[in-house]
Amino acid sequence: MIINKKKLKITLSEKILLIFLVTISLFFIIFFLRISNKCLFLNSLDEKNLINYKNKKIIILEVPCGKVAIKLFIKEAPLNTKHILNLIKNKEYDNSFFYRVKKNKLIEFGDLKFGKKDNLDYLKIGTGGSSLKNNLSEISSNYNFKRGSVGMVKRGKFDTENSQIFILLDDIPSYDEQYTPIGEVIEGIELLKKIKYNNNSEFVLRPDYVKKIYVYKFN
Repeated sequence: MIINKKKLKITLSEKILLIFLVTISLFFIIFFLRISNKCLFLNSLDEKNLINYKNKKIIILEVPCGKVAIKLFIKEAPLNTKHILNLIKNKEYDNSFFYRVKKNKLIEFGDLKFGKKDNLDYLKIGTGGSSLKNNLSEISSNYNFKRGSVGMVKRGKFDTENSQIFILLDDIPSYDEQYTPIGEVIEGIELLKKIKYNNNSEFVLRPDYVKKIYVYKFN
């Protein structure tokens, strides 16, 4: 018996259709992965980049998508940075919520009285502080609040800074000479854009939280 073997030829239109289907499939796969994992494709902290700041005080903020490196302004804001470092040393910021988030604008955390995982009060969050006394404001007329700036939240008036901290995701000139700058993000600001936010309110229901903060130790 003779079997006639003929190769099936794929037409140009069939090739185009196949490529289109594969492309669409890949698109939906990537889209699904990004929805289910908001941290996908984000780079982790490269500690080699911190060597240039060896003579500075660096703290590491661990957020849901990785680690963020912040350089503290020890000389410019000695009272407030000392205060913050004491709270970090006692692990007070660990498990504290990012209770106020404005998409691509700013994030706030550090209400250690009403905004921690073991003590969350939606009615009071953002109004509390820590067990330490308030600090004096350390305003700088030469500092411009810009993307990556880290500052102290105040309660309506000067000299009320305590434990709450904000980080800017965009330039906000109106903050100049109004808030105490305590540092700036040097690595990982893109991770902060993935902090959970609410389109209808600055305050977030079931917010993301700080895993931990610690002082970076150079080898």
